[in-house]
Amino acid sequence: MKQSDNMRQKVQNENGAAAVEFALLLPLFTLILVGIIMFGLVFNSFLEITHAAREGVRWGALREDLDSIEARAQAAAPGINWALASTEVTLDGEPFPADGTSNGDQDKEVKVTITYQLTDVIGLFGAFTAILPDQISSSATQRAE
Repeated sequence: MKQSDNMRQKVQNENGAAAVEFALLLPLFTLILVGIIMFGLVFNSFLEITHAAREGVRWGALREDLDSIEARAQAAAPGINWALASTEVTLDGEPFPADGTSNGDQDKEVKVTITYQLTDVIGLFGAFTAILPDQISSSATQRAE
């Protein structure tokens, strides 16, 4: 009889243990979940600007003018806030001609570099600003045809 009374007391003393453990672990699980979401948002932004750079350089290799290259790159990444992005287009390291390439530019390398400020993405969770970069950048290179 004594042993069963001790067991009852022990069970009664642990009634709130699960709630306390949950309360202690909830902030950690929330932090992990928010970290996964932030990584996904930053990675999605990187994939979008990479796709935009590839599309822009493909358009530039076809001897299009500078405005149409930038418009094509922007159209390829609709999820990007283009007010926070900068696009640089070069032809063999020199600034890209505004009117496009000519026959003499054949086999020169067209390079499109897009740099994107992550303030739009990070703004949701300011606590991660110490871990995440301020900006991401992607480049694509292709020979002019």
